Amino acid sequence: MDLAIMTYPLFDCGYTLWIADLDTRLMDRFGQSAKMLGIDSRLLRDGYYRGASAASLYDQLRAGLEQDDNAA
Repeated sequence: MDLAIMTYPLFDCGYTLWIADLDTRLMDRFGQSAKMLGIDSRLLRDGYYRGASAASLYDQLRAGLEQDDNAA
């Protein structure tokens, strides 16, 4: 049986540092972490393992969050 499920290690210190960098940027701009903003953790995890930098993912998230703020 061929499952198209990507597996990840139980603990990855690189991811821990990456998400901390992203959360710091979000806290500086929006005053909330990714979790508090309701950002799907799978999106973050997949971005990291896809090779996206914290800065590039932050830029994408920031643009979306600011667009949501302007629409409200």
